Amino acid sequence: MGKHLRKLFSVNEVKKVFERYLSQEIAVEHSLAMLKIRRRQFFKLLKVYRERPDGFSLDYKRKAPPRKIDAKAEGRIMRELRKEAEIIADKDNPVRFYNYSYLKEILEKKHKVHVSLPTIIDRAKKMGITNKGRHARPMTGRS
Repeated sequence: MGKHLRKLFSVNEVKKVFERYLSQEIAVEHSLAMLKIRRRQFFKLLKVYRERPDGFSLDYKRKAPPRKIDAKAEGRIMRELRKEAEIIADKDNPVRFYNYSYLKEILEKKHKVHVSLPTIIDRAKKMGITNKGRHARPMTGRS
């Protein structure tokens, strides 16, 4: 993958290329080679430049912060983990281990929450409800 246009060139440099292209000093192929981008991105940016030449910017505005889960989804994950913990804690129930993949499916189907498996496991560790050390298997073989 190449670098972003905003990291390679300043806004003024890109504006100059657009101005030269619009005044027909240079051809499209030459503009593409100068900016090191493809036709689709070039014409997409050119459209934005034509609409607002003074306010043209290469800045990327993110709509939501990455790697964040909203509070509702977080609550649903915790609620499902608590349900699973109750099932495991019940001595009459043969289930003794967490099934995080099943929890992921329940969250997706029932609650429409799409999270990765490591996220669910991480939340279980933070809650302190993992199986670590509770049901240690006896050592076999050498002693």
